[in-house]
Amino acid sequence: MQKRILTGAVALIVFIPVLYFSGTYIFPAVIGLLSGIAVYEFARCIGIKKMMLIVSPVILTSAILPVLARYAREWLVIAGLSVFIYLLFILVFGYGRININSATALFFGFVYVAVAFMLLVMVRDRAPERYLLIFITAWGTDTFAYFGGYLFGKKKLCPELSPKKTVEGAICGVAGTVICFAVYLIVTVNKGGDFPIFKYSLLAILASIVSQLGDLSASAIKRHYGIKDFGDIFPGHGGVLDRFDSILPLSIGAYLLLSIIKVL
Repeated sequence: MQKRILTGAVALIVFIPVLYFSGTYIFPAVIGLLSGIAVYEFARCIGIKKMMLIVSPVILTSAILPVLARYAREWLVIAGLSVFIYLLFILVFGYGRININSATALFFGFVYVAVAFMLLVMVRDRAPERYLLIFITAWGTDTFAYFGGYLFGKKKLCPELSPKKTVEGAICGVAGTVICFAVYLIVTVNKGGDFPIFKYSLLAILASIVSQLGDLSASAIKRHYGIKDFGDIFPGHGGVLDRFDSILPLSIGAYLLLSIIKVL
């Protein structure tokens, strides 16, 4: 527990300046680095261990996407389609050496990880005052769910995926996120002015549910492939994917809200 808390504190101290300087090249560069590492972790998870040289173009593209999202968006579709064509290429010319299931799983991982990290940068640039709600949702939900489950947890939520998660903890995670949304928006955005409490309470509830689904879906992937963590870059926490499994679906959801409903 002490190792977990210490690692979390150090990671937060390091990452806060990245968020503070999100308007500079630092943000897409760091997000790109995390994206590349996360895709590497996913490739290793699905069993592509001896073929990393072949997978390296996918990893490199994943690292570049967040940078393109800010500075050269016209290349995004080309980069994404190039990965698809490349995977078709290795399926044909690597037949018998590359498992088709692993190749298709890798494309899913590219969308699941790299596209979500890319959208995180795009959400930041479209809503610079509110993009932090993605991180607040993930961290707030995780914190309140943990302590809520510890104090009140009785009924298991999804024991086959995550034995320690409880219904009571999940409810506390949702309630805590509503509180975090209110505090952040009143203090930093509205500065004490009128606050659309109903609108953002609904968003907080939805976001917290998506965050927990992201966590559980990552657990489902790990259970399927028989691993405990995606990586070990963060002692006590696992890999990049283990730390960002809730944030990835939230970035996708936030982008959809901004693009379709425009409610943020």
